[in-house]
Amino acid sequence: MNKFQLEPLAFLKWLVLCLVAVLALQTFNIQILKQSVYQAKTKSMVTQAKNTYAERGLIMDRNGVVLADNYKDTSNKSLGYSRLFLQGKLASQIVGKLDYSGHGNMGMERIFDTRLSGSEGYRVSVQDARRREIYSRSEDVTLAEPGKNLVLTIDRNMQEVVEKSLKDGVVEFNAKSASAVVVDPYTGEILAMASYPTFDPNSKSQGVGRMAKNEIVALSYEPGSTFKVVTAAAALENNVVDTNRVFPNEGKSWKWNPRASAIHDTHEYGDMNMPEAMVQSSNIVFAKIAAEVGSEKLYRMARNFGLGMKTSEYFYGEESGMLKDPYVLSANSGSDLRSMGFGHAVMVTPIQMVMAYSAIANGGKLMEPMIVKEWRDADGSLVEKKEPVEIRRVVSESTAAKIRAMLNRVVNSGTAKQVASKKLPDVIFGGKTGTAEKYNQETGSYDHNSQVASFIGLAPVENARYVCMVLVDDPQGKHVGGVTAGPIFRRIMEGIYYHPELSPLTHNLAQVQGKKSCDMDFVGMTMDAAKRVAAERNCAVNFSGNGDRVISERVDMPDSIGKTLMLGNAVASKMPDLKGLSLKDAMEILGNIRVNVEYTGKGRVVAQSPKAEEELKKGAICKLTLKEKG
Repeated sequence: MNKFQLEPLAFLKWLVLCLVAVLALQTFNIQILKQSVYQAKTKSMVTQAKNTYAERGLIMDRNGVVLADNYKDTSNKSLGYSRLFLQGKLASQIVGKLDYSGHGNMGMERIFDTRLSGSEGYRVSVQDARRREIYSRSEDVTLAEPGKNLVLTIDRNMQEVVEKSLKDGVVEFNAKSASAVVVDPYTGEILAMASYPTFDPNSKSQGVGRMAKNEIVALSYEPGSTFKVVTAAAALENNVVDTNRVFPNEGKSWKWNPRASAIHDTHEYGDMNMPEAMVQSSNIVFAKIAAEVGSEKLYRMARNFGLGMKTSEYFYGEESGMLKDPYVLSANSGSDLRSMGFGHAVMVTPIQMVMAYSAIANGGKLMEPMIVKEWRDADGSLVEKKEPVEIRRVVSESTAAKIRAMLNRVVNSGTAKQVASKKLPDVIFGGKTGTAEKYNQETGSYDHNSQVASFIGLAPVENARYVCMVLVDDPQGKHVGGVTAGPIFRRIMEGIYYHPELSPLTHNLAQVQGKKSCDMDFVGMTMDAAKRVAAERNCAVNFSGNGDRVISERVDMPDSIGKTLMLGNAVASKMPDLKGLSLKDAMEILGNIRVNVEYTGKGRVVAQSPKAEEELKKGAICKLTLKEKG
């Protein structure tokens, strides 16, 4: 028998003692040797620190219509929220969108990402064994601070009018794209701004590419004839060329230097002064004017108008354009200087040009474009209000007035006749067309098959409420600004003036419902043809004046069912009788006569110089005095 054999009871006692020793050792290890380690581990199992979401600020239009809001997104587990663009595609290039991490990656969302985002909070959450928060023991160490609400200067309704007009224009003219901006010239506020095609910021799958590009600020292009306003301003402001100076006829083509490239006009216009050259958009005359102004003064005027530099820090993707310095303009015997006179050899952005025209509209002051109206906190209280910023006076009120008179003639009798609106007979537009071939940086030459057509208009030309620029990229067939961008401008203005919430006048939707018997244009018809057409349409017409063709028409009362048709000759040698006519009717008649027009007052013509039937001399100045009834 083995003397070391243990009794079963003794073995059991020995096993228990070993287990107790192991437990005691483990307890000593946990409580004494590794106390801090296990305390931290235990605490982490019941306590969790986390950042709390800060509500992103809203983006609204000037009237408080929400463009960008937030909603709980159960599919986004990392953020728990997402951005909702309540107006869909409308103003998407201005507002922008967010990336997958919840930060702005374009538009206002990117520029003001920090201010819209606010500040996250910090919360210590105590949880039970099932990871459920024990609210009585949890606490917010730092509260989340919501982002500020951004109020833009744009008007949702006007933005809709602009975007629809652009879409229709792209389809009609089979263009690559079209862009437009509407500005208050006295404050610099941008009331609408868009490019078409555009994108849907709510889409999770749509690629954006060029559709996200706001070409009003991000497109650098040669302005073409719209730049002639800058050349005219430089000439008038520096007393180099006045409005009466007549430039001799050079035909359709002019080579100012045997080694230089010829400068071309569309037609042969004969002798012209500056206003006539603006009306006919003569490249030759404005090349001559630029040469007399000189490189230093033309460069300085363009710079003062804000060309060649960014206009604001608040535009995502804004370009600067390109303005050659005086030394470069003077090189090659001044070839670039002459080209710059009619809008070549210079690169601009649409926002630069519309602000330059706004300076002409408001009497000579360059304003900073405004896209931000104000900031508000989460409760809606005003935090910061933006005020209009006058950058500098560019030209005198006298110079601005002379240029506005030229722009008025461009619409009434020049390259922008299709801009005048039959629906808005009392709104006298002014503006300038532009058509420029695209410049290829790689080849160093112009593409004769690729154009940018534009129109910049003042509505109305005096005491303008709006300055609007329309730009059409590569229109097919009809490619000049007067028959592409111009009609889009007209539709935008008609849409604004007839909108029940936008119209500055007593227009209403009932006025444009259905076609009236006299809703047609008799101008250009012979007297016999006008009588025949009027009879077919049951339109009562009266004739006034002498001549074989209808040169103007008027409706004496807004609710009149008939028209008075003014007769005259295509080219007049005597001053017509303008008394009693509206300014628009008088300008239409004078559009056939080579005279400069100056007018004072509002309403209808009560006095004129020269008097009716006086012999007219080329380049004469016709002065009209207008007065309202009563």
